[in-house]
Amino acid sequence: MIELPAFFNDGMVIGLNARIWGWAEPGRRVVVEFLGERYEAEADCDGRFEVTVKANGYGGPYTMRIAEREIKDVYVGRVWLCGGQSNMETPLGRVRSLLGKYIADDGRIRVFQGEKGLRFDGPSRDIKGEWRYAQGEALESMYAVPYFFARALLESDPSPIGLICVPAGGTPIEGWLPEEIIRGYPALDESLRQCKQSGYIKEVTEKDAVRIQKWHGELEGGDPGLSEGWHRPDYNDAAWDEGFLTDSAEMTGHGSVWFRKRVTLPENIGSATLCLGRAINSVRVYVNGEWVHTVDYMYPPCTCAIPEGLLKPGENLIAVRVVGDALPPSFVPGKRYALEYSGGSVDLNGPWKRCIGKIMPKLEPGSWFYNRPCGVYNAMLAPVLGCTVDGMIWYQGESNVGNPRVYKELFTAFAGHVRSRYDADLPIVFTQLANYIDPNDMTGENWAVLREQQRQCLSLPDTAMAVTIDCGEWNDLHPLDKKTVGNRLALCARRLVYYEDIVSDGPVVKKAEYRNGELTIRFNHANGLWAKNGRPLIDVIDESGNTHRFYAEIKGETLTARIPSITIKRIRFGWSDCPPVTLYNAYNLPASPFEIEMLPVKRFCSTNPIP
Repeated sequence: MIELPAFFNDGMVIGLNARIWGWAEPGRRVVVEFLGERYEAEADCDGRFEVTVKANGYGGPYTMRIAEREIKDVYVGRVWLCGGQSNMETPLGRVRSLLGKYIADDGRIRVFQGEKGLRFDGPSRDIKGEWRYAQGEALESMYAVPYFFARALLESDPSPIGLICVPAGGTPIEGWLPEEIIRGYPALDESLRQCKQSGYIKEVTEKDAVRIQKWHGELEGGDPGLSEGWHRPDYNDAAWDEGFLTDSAEMTGHGSVWFRKRVTLPENIGSATLCLGRAINSVRVYVNGEWVHTVDYMYPPCTCAIPEGLLKPGENLIAVRVVGDALPPSFVPGKRYALEYSGGSVDLNGPWKRCIGKIMPKLEPGSWFYNRPCGVYNAMLAPVLGCTVDGMIWYQGESNVGNPRVYKELFTAFAGHVRSRYDADLPIVFTQLANYIDPNDMTGENWAVLREQQRQCLSLPDTAMAVTIDCGEWNDLHPLDKKTVGNRLALCARRLVYYEDIVSDGPVVKKAEYRNGELTIRFNHANGLWAKNGRPLIDVIDESGNTHRFYAEIKGETLTARIPSITIKRIRFGWSDCPPVTLYNAYNLPASPFEIEMLPVKRFCSTNPIP
C-alpha cells in the first residue's frame, strides 16, 4: 500500500507543474496517471517517491491515479501557502458582524486547513486536514484573511484557487524555524533542548492543569453569586453598588465580578443579539435567569444570539459574571455594548448593578509551548514545504514585539529556509503589523520597531509587504477588518506573482534632504499624497538620542518640516504602537511607518518646534 500526505486527496487544487510525493515499499515502482499522461518513480531507501505532473492550463474537475489510489475532484489552479499566527487564523465567523455582506459561497476557492499541533523531536512528514469548498457551513471556520485574499485575486483571474493554511495563534517567528537554524542561537537552542527532554512537557502541563483547576475550584466554590442565584430575575440587588461595565477602577484584584441590568423592551422584538464587547479573561452571560453564552478566554468578542422566546415585552434581566485570573476582571472600553433587536437597540453603556463575587490571588498562566522554537515548524510547516505553490502569504509578528530588534534576522533565516525547499525563490507576501494600543499613549515603541524590522525585510528578493497600519483596533489584538488585509495582500500578489501592472504600494519613503532650514522627505508611489486624522508628525532623533516632534506639511509628493538647531541622526514617521495620523496616496494605500538615517549629519538653524 502507498501512503500520501493528507493534502494530496479528494478535492485538492494543484499547480501547473505539481510536485506529488508519498511513501511506499523501498524500491517499488509507483505509477501516477493524470490528464492522459503517465509518470513513474521508484521509492527510495526511506520509501519516499516523487513525480512532477504537468498541465497545460487551469481547470477541472479531473481524476488522478497514484498506484492503487484514485483521487477525485482535482483542480489545476493557483495555489498559495498561508501561514502565521492568530490574525491569519481568525475565522470568518468571528468577523461576520462587520463583514457579513462580503462573505459569500465561492466554489472556485478550496481550502486545506492543517490541524494545529506541536512537535519538538523532529519534523513530521504529514499534517492532518482535508480540502473544503468555500461554501455553506464550512465558511464559518474558514480563515478570513486567506478567504478575502482569494476573493480579491479572483476579481482579475478566475482560475481556481487552493489555499494550504497552516497558521497557529501565539507563535513567534522562532517557532517556525527548523532546528538547524535554532542551533545558532544559544538561548533558543536551550529552550528547544528542554522541550525535547523525555516527559518534560507532560510533567509541566499536568502540574499547570492541577494548579489552574484548583484555583478555579476555589473560585467556583466561594462565589456567592453561584450559590445564591445572582443571575435570577427574582434576586434582590438593591444593596449592590452601581458601576459601568468598562470602569475597572475598583477591579484591581483578581477573581469574579457580577453585573446585573434590567432593560425594557417593546412588543414584537423579533430576533435579538447581545453585544458585550470583549471581556478579560472570561465571561458568562445570562438572560432572564437562563445561561445564553460563555467566552472562555480574553480575545474573542462576547456576542451572541438570544434564543427565540427568551426575551419578553417589558422588563428583562441581563446578568453577567466576569472572571479575571492572570489579569483583573474587566470589560474592554471602546467596544459595542448593546442589545440589538429587529427595529431597535438598547445601549448597555449606562450604569449597571455591580457586586464582587470572590477575590482571589493572581493565577499565573500555564506554560505555553506554542511559543517555543521549532514546535510548529516540525508539526505544521515542515510537512507542506515543497508542495508546489505560486507563493506564500504570511501574517505574524505580534508574538515578537517583546524583543523586536532581531525580527529581520530571524525572518530572513525563515524565508531562506522555506525557499530552500523550492527550485527558485518562492514569492513571499507578508503583512506588516496593524495599529494597536491606545493612540493617546505615545510612549510605546515596540510595535513600531517590529514594523520597521518588517519593512526592512523588503530588501529580500521577491518579497512584498501589505501595510495595515489603518486596519487595526487600538483595543483589540485581533481587529475585525480582515477584508482590507486580504485585499492588500492580493494587490501585492497580483504585482509580484501575477505580473499585473498595478499600484500595490502606498507611499514608500525614499530619502530625506535639508535645504535652507527645511527638512524634506521624499517618497515613491506618493502621487496624490494626503493625510488622515490630522497633520503628519515627524520625529527627529538628535545625536544624544533625544526625540523632537514636529508637524509636517504635505507639498506635492513630499513632507516638509521646519527644524530647530539640532543635529539630526534619524527621522521617524508613525513611530508609535498606534500612530494617530496615516499618510495615503491617490490609490488610498497607506504609507508604512518608517525610520531612516540622516546621513551625512547636518546642522540646521531654526527655532520653532510644534506650533
